[in-house]
Amino acid sequence: PPSADFTFYGGLYRGVNLISVPNTHFDLDYFGGPGIKVTPKPAADGGATFEIKSYVTNPDENFTVQYSIEDLYGFEVASATRPADNTAVTLYVPDAELWSMDEPNLYTVIARLQRRNESYDDLYINVGVRSYTVTPDGGFSINGVPTPLRGVSRHQDRLYKGNALSIDDHYEDAQMIKEVGANTIRLAHYQHSQDFYNACDSIGFAVWAEIPFISVFKPGEDAHAHCRREMTELIIQNYNHPSIMFWGISNEILIGGISQELVERHHDLQKLCKELDPTRPTTIAHVSHTPTDGPMHHITD
Repeated sequence: PPSADFTFYGGLYRGVNLISVPNTHFDLDYFGGPGIKVTPKPAADGGATFEIKSYVTNPDENFTVQYSIEDLYGFEVASATRPADNTAVTLYVPDAELWSMDEPNLYTVIARLQRRNESYDDLYINVGVRSYTVTPDGGFSINGVPTPLRGVSRHQDRLYKGNALSIDDHYEDAQMIKEVGANTIRLAHYQHSQDFYNACDSIGFAVWAEIPFISVFKPGEDAHAHCRREMTELIIQNYNHPSIMFWGISNEILIGGISQELVERHHDLQKLCKELDPTRPTTIAHVSHTPTDGPMHHITD
């Protein structure tokens, strides 16, 4: 962001991996995503459907993708095999264990890229089955249970460490937030470490994830293209996390004033979010002097 009231760190402050893959492999290059998209949905009969699509680089007719779903005890509960050039499948799991902030039950979706029974690449993704609604009168409900959201806003830094946190630091933060009675976390004001999203999945939080579009609007095509890329990366990289409930498109952006271009850019980000992920609501945090009858109150969900 051009301006904000928190420290801007730089450098390589998270873990770094060198990944070697064969010529045909699960995609690693599409906005840094995991190469697989999983959409679990509760079914009316108590089961759940898992809409799965993986993305394979350089597929041919000799390659297949073998899917399996394991429950929280490690037992396989569903499986299927698809050709590597047409990977989409919907699997059904009976008697599904639902995910919530009180009971964060996770399933593991495994995708194996194979050629004549030889494994070339593997993916392991934790997902959760849940449904939720937000209404003006009823507030937030998850799996049909009204659940007040009480939480905190979190920055990913510590004294003497800056934002170069370890995995243990991230999980310790999540545990401490849980211990004070919170069930919700707003991750201010940028994309956080995968370690913390993973902690929220396993410990149980409703997460508001957002991009660093904050305080001061910078006009122009280049600045907006940067915002669009950050939003795309946020959603593509984090789509599978069951803890993420809301995508935030900006924060107190009217500190620097309002313009027609600013409003139009927000409408475009809202449209982009819905194109990339129609399953989650969007949100925005306004500065206190934002007019209640102004155009910024009618953009996000």
